[in-house]
Amino acid sequence: MDTVSQFTSGFTIEPLKEPRGFIKVLQFILSIFAFATTAGHDSSTTFTVKACQANPVTISYGYPYDLESECFKTPICNVTKTGEFCLLAGSQSSAQFYVFVGVIVFLYCLAALVVYLFFDDFYRQNSRIVLADFIASVVIALLWIIGSSAWAAGVSDIKMYTDPDDGDIFNNDKVPECKVKDSCTTNNLGNFAGLNVSLIFGFLNFAVWVGNLWFLYKETPWFQGPEAKPPTQSDSVSETDPQKI
Repeated sequence: MDTVSQFTSGFTIEPLKEPRGFIKVLQFILSIFAFATTAGHDSSTTFTVKACQANPVTISYGYPYDLESECFKTPICNVTKTGEFCLLAGSQSSAQFYVFVGVIVFLYCLAALVVYLFFDDFYRQNSRIVLADFIASVVIALLWIIGSSAWAAGVSDIKMYTDPDDGDIFNNDKVPECKVKDSCTTNNLGNFAGLNVSLIFGFLNFAVWVGNLWFLYKETPWFQGPEAKPPTQSDSVSETDPQKI
């Protein structure tokens, strides 16, 4: 019980009234939306072959968007299927990196909020922690722009390779029924709204982290200068006892 009391005794909500505090809460929420909209998305593409009475071909895909493993049996019109066609490219690496960044940022924001709310005096008096917070924020801002840019290219690839026309499904030798123009029709291209939203959250995260750097920089000794160094115990003794000077 004493340990719990010591931990909670330093609790204060004052940092939440400062930019570094309430912006950290915003970053915490935005990071959740970024990786949740990516990892929680799934969709499918459906097309029909006009030359036969075969059922529509459905290609389902979702996180981590390893599209090369999404296949369907061929020939489509043949009851005895001897081959298969798999999508030509995927976006697994960019999707996983983007989600990784989101999860890491989520955990960092959680840890930073614990420090702000329970150890605010220690944070203010320890310049190394302040500098570490600033440098970590610079790194995270870079991770967001790198991850968001890579994921933007990945979303573009997903849209292209799941499109039967652009993804070379209709013009591939492994799908002979669709080689003739207009012999196959696309019924559904899938819903990419969730992925578009995930991109918006990615670049929004980057903007918020860059904006927060100024407020964190103002807390560092680089901005405040050496005169802003917290007083030491010897300084306090000298001030209270003139005979020690």
